[in-house]
Amino acid sequence: MSTPSLSLDKELAVAGHLRTGKLSQEKIARMCGVSRGTVSNVKKRMPAEPVLQSDKAVGDFNWQEWSEWVKDGQKLRKKASSSQTHAKITLGDGTKPVILAMLGDLHLGSWGVDYEKLETITAEIKQTAGLYIALMGDLVEMAIKMRSVLEVVGQVLTPEQQLQFLESWIEEIAPKVAFSVWCNHAVEREEKASGISSVKNLLNKRSVYFNGIGHADITVGEQLYKIAASHKFRGGSVFDATAGPKRYMRLEAHDREIALQGDLHRPGISSYVEGGEHKVAMTSSTLQLASSYAQRYFSLKTWPVFPCLVLRHDRHEKIPFWSLQDALAYVDGAK
Repeated sequence: MSTPSLSLDKELAVAGHLRTGKLSQEKIARMCGVSRGTVSNVKKRMPAEPVLQSDKAVGDFNWQEWSEWVKDGQKLRKKASSSQTHAKITLGDGTKPVILAMLGDLHLGSWGVDYEKLETITAEIKQTAGLYIALMGDLVEMAIKMRSVLEVVGQVLTPEQQLQFLESWIEEIAPKVAFSVWCNHAVEREEKASGISSVKNLLNKRSVYFNGIGHADITVGEQLYKIAASHKFRGGSVFDATAGPKRYMRLEAHDREIALQGDLHRPGISSYVEGGEHKVAMTSSTLQLASSYAQRYFSLKTWPVFPCLVLRHDRHEKIPFWSLQDALAYVDGAK
């Protein structure tokens, strides 16, 4: 009687067991329901295994070695950075009060900016002794987010030209810049698109630059004023533009007595006592007076008001004013 032919399924099963090399031929025969001779025949028909030799690399990853390498990189990264979170700054020669004015949300490069007002403000900065500036972010429009064609074509200058415009302007007022802060229009938008920001790099090479919330300890004469500054603080209120800065001092930074914020395009001043200490919170406005976005969703009224503080040198006193002219009148009267 002829031996029935081996089915393909059984041949594959036998071959599979043979390749593992873990089972004897007798055991394979019993498992697959075939004779031992059949198993031998399948083995003869199997192609020879190819001979493969190589010097394949075998990785050796040690977390402690990598930790040392990362720590060295952190030191180099910190050494190369010009950004900071804390700063000690001295304003003036210590013989008279100084004025610290907020200036932000200029949105340079937009069709809607009051460039004549910019020229006036720049002249005041350069010509006024004892005046220093806190740059509060959104200095250029940088409409590169592509969320609206209208926003993109609302730029009179290209992003490259905006950067050149800003650099030229900063060079004129740099000696008067006390510090500058991050922002969403330029810094964050550039970072989201490329991981770096040309505006950040420009500011942190020419001024004390806070790439997040910054704490500035400012010395004027014998007095030390503790300031928190950011383009935007968490929290807000439709009824109080200064709610965010006040919230930050209340919840996160009890030692700060002054908090400054941009972003809102709504100027605000709060001078109040909390925990037995006089505190001041301020927000600044914008030079983008013809913003189609603001005129649709917020208000037709945008006032280019940039509040300022007089910081006295001879006693601990911080006095907020709505305008540079009012602050100058106080300083002149205090002489």
